[in-house]
Amino acid sequence: MRKNRGEKRKYFLKGLVFVLFLLAGLRISVLLLYPSNGIFRTWRRFYALKDGEAQILVVGSSHAYSTFDPAVILRTTGKSSYLLSTNSQNTVQAYFNVKEALHYQKPEAVILEAFSLDNNDNYRYGETPDRDWKKESNIDGMRFGLTKLEAVMEQYERRNWSYALLPIARCHGNWADITTIGSNLNFYLGGGIRDFSPFHPSQSSMSEETAQRYAEAEYNPSEWVISKANERYFHKLAQLCQKEGIPFYVVMAPMYDVYIRSINYDSQMKQVSALAESEGVYYLDCNLHYDEIGLSAGDFEDAFNGYHHLNGIGAEKVTQFVMETLFGQVKE
Repeated sequence: MRKNRGEKRKYFLKGLVFVLFLLAGLRISVLLLYPSNGIFRTWRRFYALKDGEAQILVVGSSHAYSTFDPAVILRTTGKSSYLLSTNSQNTVQAYFNVKEALHYQKPEAVILEAFSLDNNDNYRYGETPDRDWKKESNIDGMRFGLTKLEAVMEQYERRNWSYALLPIARCHGNWADITTIGSNLNFYLGGGIRDFSPFHPSQSSMSEETAQRYAEAEYNPSEWVISKANERYFHKLAQLCQKEGIPFYVVMAPMYDVYIRSINYDSQMKQVSALAESEGVYYLDCNLHYDEIGLSAGDFEDAFNGYHHLNGIGAEKVTQFVMETLFGQVKE
């Protein structure tokens, strides 16, 4: 009898070791083969942060990572920061990003860039439902756990859950892509993780042709719509921060003024303001403060790359203004 129990224990341990090696192999394979994009690397850099390195956590879409300069945040407030913001990130994703982040960091403030409230249904019901690399990368970047499972269940149709949870099935063919493997090896083994920054301002200024195109655009009364899912998860995010005792702010990064005049901006910002007020959240719309920021009409070509995104010059001005407004003082 003892011999049988011993044999069973031995087989169990062998099976356990096999499963652990299999999981480790799959994990390493994903890290090597995964397409080298900034979203996945934003998560890898986040998990490499030391305790307390994300005193201010910023979430949202490209409006967030092209606007908030961590160096200016540190210079202005004396606080470290991290931009857990990704391409086309909506408020549903932002909620799960913050929820995941709280397992590893205890930020002193969370900032949501307000454009993430725009009507974005996570590509669930289009011609290629649940097949969008931006959403996939944000999910793939998360470590496996209950938060990731919850995020997948909310953002993917049931029939696509396995697709969302098994990135190796989507990138296994990259063995032949030496560029991807080499880039990933350099990122993980060559110091790329510590050198990576999620701050990505545009590298150029707006061209005269682009500015003229915005000036000639017709008024669109339905350009900007707050989706019901984003509205629901805004409340969940605000309540999560309240439960954790973390100050929560909503900031709308500035956009090109000619573009704003061509859309239903005022009515939508009233909705954002009402949402924030319903949760007792401070809302700052930078588009109402061009003069204080230093974005005069003649300077737009020097601060913007397009109607949505700032370049480095604009980001520096906006970050300083936002930090001084939210936190009330400049670090001596």
